[in-house]
Amino acid sequence: MTKEEQYQSLLPQVQGLLSGESDPIANMANLVAILHQEMGFWWTGFYRVEEEEEEELVLGPFQGPIACTHIAYGRGVCGTAWKEKRTVVVPDVEQFPGHIACSALSKSEIVVPVWHKNKITAVLDIDSKELGTFDDIDRKYLEQMAGLVYGPLKDIWFAAGCFWGAQKFFKRIEGVDFTEVGFANGLVDNPSYEQVYTDTTGHAECVHVRYNPSVVSLEKLAELYFKVIDPLSLNKQGEDEGTRYRTGVFYADDNDVTILKEVFVNVMRELGVDSIPVELLPLSCFYRAEDFHQDYLDKNPNGYCHIKFPVE
Repeated sequence: MTKEEQYQSLLPQVQGLLSGESDPIANMANLVAILHQEMGFWWTGFYRVEEEEEEELVLGPFQGPIACTHIAYGRGVCGTAWKEKRTVVVPDVEQFPGHIACSALSKSEIVVPVWHKNKITAVLDIDSKELGTFDDIDRKYLEQMAGLVYGPLKDIWFAAGCFWGAQKFFKRIEGVDFTEVGFANGLVDNPSYEQVYTDTTGHAECVHVRYNPSVVSLEKLAELYFKVIDPLSLNKQGEDEGTRYRTGVFYADDNDVTILKEVFVNVMRELGVDSIPVELLPLSCFYRAEDFHQDYLDKNPNGYCHIKFPVE
């Protein structure tokens, strides 16, 4: 069985194990246990962001040998993942600047942020005694599993023109736990922003939204999406023009199609048209954009955006 097949088999078990439990510490403990047992990791655990500490991670539920109790913001692999708000994969910890050597036996590492209400509240840290253990397959599935700590979450992807404003818009919605911007449904693997900008990759600028369906419905998210785009404009939103700025909703769960189609039909009925140039397609690929583009309008409040805030 390949590693991906192992994760594919394990994911439904994790979903079942954590479903119905609202206590995040309990879910962290069970997630650690099943990952450690089924995947055979050497060290598996969480470091939590304590509100009263703010600039420090504190050891949470874990399995494996004793570990560092406190890790400062930006220190080591865990602190870096927290500071940079992204998953960090390290093939050789000895080559990672500022590595914290809790054990000389640790050779490679992956750290995955845990998001809740658009804040990192913990990181999932996994270590191996072998070099080069972790890769993008681990990242993909561990991010999904870490996203279950606060309850069952779902994913949807919105292409709404320039992704800077789209991310800012969706981050403000109650029930959205995590957002990131990137490039979707194109032909080039892991493209740069500069490549996508040429309109030759087939990718659309897109915001990945992870949400709690018990707080905000997919129907509501889709209805709000149509409030911030011009659904009659082809490959153009505001001053931004090109196929990379095309509009579309991309889904990973086929059960979402019926809900989304109904929203699309209602929009066309309100506009009095039989079709709109807004794609409704399964997600074929999504690549995270460079850190520069993540939360861009939070870092650059005067940056250009075709979405005019506040949006009712």
